Amino acid sequence: MMKRNYFFLLVAFLAFIEVAIFWISVDIVDPLPSIIAIIIGILIIYLARMHIDEVIQDERTWKIAEITSLRTLQITWVGLFLFALWIIIEALGEQFRHFNRTIGIFGFRLLAILCGIIVLYVVLSLYYNKKFGA
Repeated sequence: MMKRNYFFLLVAFLAFIEVAIFWISVDIVDPLPSIIAIIIGILIIYLARMHIDEVIQDERTWKIAEITSLRTLQITWVGLFLFALWIIIEALGEQFRHFNRTIGIFGFRLLAILCGIIVLYVVLSLYYNKKFGA
């Protein structure tokens, strides 16, 4: 039997392994290891979930998950925003006339994605407020 938190640690560990295998697949230019790893990972998670010895979801865990998700979104958003600004500043170089377009475009695309995340958050917030009568 397994505790719920150990299950989540197992999922995180598997995610790191999946990324490593994906990296290797890209290096060797063969998608088969990635496909096999994803299938095996799904099976491991499915089997591990069956062996959790405590309640997987109740009202308290839902509330904890909501707060954790929101804080994770906020921290990740701020971190990626600062990273995107850093990329753009690095692309500018010593003088504004020598803008590294390839790197700079990546930074601006990341900023656009982050703005999209804000829009998605607002749209979903409006939807759920309407759905639950807030």
